[in-house]
Amino acid sequence: MTAPRSRPVRRLLLVLVAVAVVVAVAALSLEFPRDRVTVGALIVGASLLVGALALPALILAGWRSSGE
Repeated sequence: MTAPRSRPVRRLLLVLVAVAVVVAVAALSLEFPRDRVTVGALIVGASLLVGALALPALILAGWRSSGE
């Protein structure tokens, strides 16, 4: 029997929501100088975060599909 594919998707969604909450709480609790935080810095930070989460997922998905 094969496992349903919705389960890994739910786990990934849960991890993404948890990371977003932790980042939001950290951003609100830490004091950042408002004049130093720019839109570009937020975009680069968000891009790095998405890349850090997506790259291992893509590598593992490719590795797993090549093994099947």
